[in-house]
Amino acid sequence: MGPFSAMTDPILITSILMLGLLLKFIGFTVRDELWLRILVMAGLGCDALFYALRPEPVIQSVFANVLLFSVNLSLVLLIVTERTTWRMSEPDRELFAHFPTLTPGQFRRLKRIMRRETVEAGTPLALEGAPVEDLMLVFSDRIEIDKQGAVFPIAGPAFVGEIALLTGNPSSAGVTLPEGGTVVRLPIEALKARMARAPSLSNAMVALFGRELARKVADSVPMERAANARALSGAETLRVRG
Repeated sequence: MGPFSAMTDPILITSILMLGLLLKFIGFTVRDELWLRILVMAGLGCDALFYALRPEPVIQSVFANVLLFSVNLSLVLLIVTERTTWRMSEPDRELFAHFPTLTPGQFRRLKRIMRRETVEAGTPLALEGAPVEDLMLVFSDRIEIDKQGAVFPIAGPAFVGEIALLTGNPSSAGVTLPEGGTVVRLPIEALKARMARAPSLSNAMVALFGRELARKVADSVPMERAANARALSGAETLRVRG
């Protein structure tokens, strides 16, 4: 007889087995991977108890279920780490805020190829028509864009080099920092390699660039100026028709 035989009831043991089966069944019906892992892990724990509390414990089955329980526990911890910032330093959290479409896990992997530098006033970050080697997140109050001789400012922080990353073309404009600032660089080739290996990361980065482009367009074409331009265009059309 097993050491737990005097303490256990066959109905209780069977109930533990059925509970484990129910937990695993529910786990396989949910779509969220975290809850799937938690429920399956709980079901495996019930299975391990069932085999341990039998009148004649089945040690091999106890060991197998404990092993599977441990594997799922490791995956639960990995998923939690992927989804939360609980192990990030405060500077990393502040930097992560500028990558709102990425998960914490995706950001941590990109962080490995990031490098930060301080640049002096007037430093060119990109030259019109020249290759772009880095995607840059620029922290500066004023960033000047020089395109075919026309210069206009955008407010930082802002990304520089995202169009070159997506298209593979040289820089479409020159970029300088008239007041200097801090630049976080991600080598484009290394970033492309990571995006190619992980479609979810690629989608997140494209979404990030879409948000950034929309912000830049809004900054460079104020609503009032755009409205005035449309009004003038409409007036000119009426004049021609009249």
